[in-house]
Parts: sequence; C-alpha cells; structure tokens
Amino acid sequence: MAKVNLLLAGALLALLLPAVAVAADYRAGEQYTRLDKPVASAPAVVEFFSFYCGPCYQFADTYHVGSTISQALPAGTKLTKYHVGLMGKLGNELTEAWSVAMVMGIEDKIESMLFDELQKKRAINSDEDIQRVFAAAGVDAVTYENARHSLLVKGMIAEQNEAVKALDVRATPSFYVSGKYKIDNAGMASQSVDGYAKEYAAVVHYLLTTQP
Repeated sequence: MAKVNLLLAGALLALLLPAVAVAADYRAGEQYTRLDKPVASAPAVVEFFSFYCGPCYQFADTYHVGSTISQALPAGTKLTKYHVGLMGKLGNELTEAWSVAMVMGIEDKIESMLFDELQKKRAINSDEDIQRVFAAAGVDAVTYENARHSLLVKGMIAEQNEAVKALDVRATPSFYVSGKYKIDNAGMASQSVDGYAKEYAAVVHYLLTTQP
C-alpha cells in the first residue's frame, strides 16, 4: 500500500511540474511590468477599457480575456472594470453610463450592447443614443436619469477617474494586479485565441498568488 501511495504521489508531482515550470517563466519585463509607484488603494485586479477602443472590443468579444480571468481568480477576488473617459467625443458620458451599469449590476449586459452599438453599428453619437441602449436593456428613461444624478453614480465616476490618474493609465485595454503590476498585452506566448486568454489569466493568477 505504501508503495502504491508513493507511486501516486510521484504521478501527481509529475502532473504538477509543468504548471510550476510555466509559472516560473513569468518575468518582469516580459509578461508584466512592476510599477515604480504602487497604488495601495487599487482593486486586486482591474481592467481599464474604453468603448471607443477596438482592441478592448476584441478582448471582450473575441478573446474573452476578462471572463477567462474572472473564472481563474482565487475565491473572494473579482475583476473590476473601469472605463477610461479620455477617448472619443462621448468618453466622459460613457464613463457615466458605465457607472450607472455598475451601480445597477448590469455590466455584462450593457458592456456587450454598448460595444456592439459603437464598434459595429457606429450608432452612439449622443446622450440619447446611450439612453436608448439602456432602454433596450430594460432601464427606462426616468430610472436612467435618476441613476445618472445619484451620489452613487457620481462617486463611481470619481473612483474610475482617480484610478486612471493614480495608475497613470495611458492605453487600453490595460490590466493591473494588486496596484503593483501591469500586464504586458504582447507578452503572451500563445498564438491561439483561447490559449492567449488562458495564458493571460494564468499570469494574473501568478501575480496574485506568488507575488503579493
């Protein structure tokens, strides 16, 4: 029995070794950058994006990077998504809209709808167009307007804008971990869509669990 247990232990170790080896290959300057000025108040894992950003749309719609990261996070940790209002003529209005979605807890629904309307249809050209998307998601005009002017939404807008400044965000999509590390989007070795997202999630998990 002891010999069998020893063999099983050896087999399990052999299975674990490749994963450990891969994790050991993640290095600052390759898959991620260590920030010169850490931000202690930053969320554990945060993505900065813009609805005007084509690569952000690909990350969400084609590569599913955010959802893959969310599935791989340790228990009790979540991915926070902040909108960057510096891009496009309605950038600030879209940050406000995203804040409304966050307060209402309908980010998943609104994210895909706003991306489709702006990136595919080029149909977001005014506040009214943004409100129309929320109406299609089941949020009537009165509810949306009340939310826009609420202290919760105003606070969420300020939180996102302050995080952009604190982490010195200069491009989207950008992922930051523990307020100490920025993931290098070009640092993944995998060439496949599915493999890229999984590797990205593995780097995030590695930084969270081995580089606190």
